[in-house]
Amino acid sequence: MKTSVNALLLMAGLAVLPAQTAFAAGVLKFEPKANTTIREALVDLKKERVALALESGEQIEGIVTMVGDSVVYITQLSGKVYYDAVVNIDKINAIILRKEFN
Repeated sequence: MKTSVNALLLMAGLAVLPAQTAFAAGVLKFEPKANTTIREALVDLKKERVALALESGEQIEGIVTMVGDSVVYITQLSGKVYYDAVVNIDKINAIILRKEFN
């Protein structure tokens, strides 16, 4: 019994290693300028996974797919398998992203 538990723990540990490497590969290199607008930042972050903090207090996380003059199209929403979102850029308070540390 003890041997099978140890084998399961070893397999679980090995299964996590590739996930950590894949997660590290997804770290962004993004440097905004002093006068960067939310829209410009979203354009630079196109095809990246971000979280948007909205005026309403809600947070939406997904892939920036399209950035228009007044809306941004977010796909692959976190926690919502079959949903996408169109968000008014003027209602975004912050863009939250995972960034590489120097």
